[in-house]
Amino acid sequence: MQPLEALLDDVRTAVRAANFSTLAQLAPQLEAALADLSEVSAKNDPATIGRIKAKAEQNAPLLDAARRGISAARRRLEEVRRASKGLQTYDMRGHRAEIAPIGPTAGRF
Repeated sequence: MQPLEALLDDVRTAVRAANFSTLAQLAPQLEAALADLSEVSAKNDPATIGRIKAKAEQNAPLLDAARRGISAARRRLEEVRRASKGLQTYDMRGHRAEIAPIGPTAGRF
């Protein structure tokens, strides 16, 4: 198992490269290293704990941005799927109406 500091560096590299498969592989290792850290934190010097904390704080905004990007991509894919099924419009009273395509829809690709 890699030391926690190296794992945090690997997480940062993977997030910045949008390498989500590597992130998935690092997650269990990171969880185990964090569990070990809590058990032996008395043995670690304050400088090491400070470096680990700083790296974790640097990774947090990157991970949050990746999470938001994935959520936005999922929403956009859902919008495209809904649009391919038909068009939603609203009448003067605000009631929603669906307009389904008559025949097969043409794709752009």
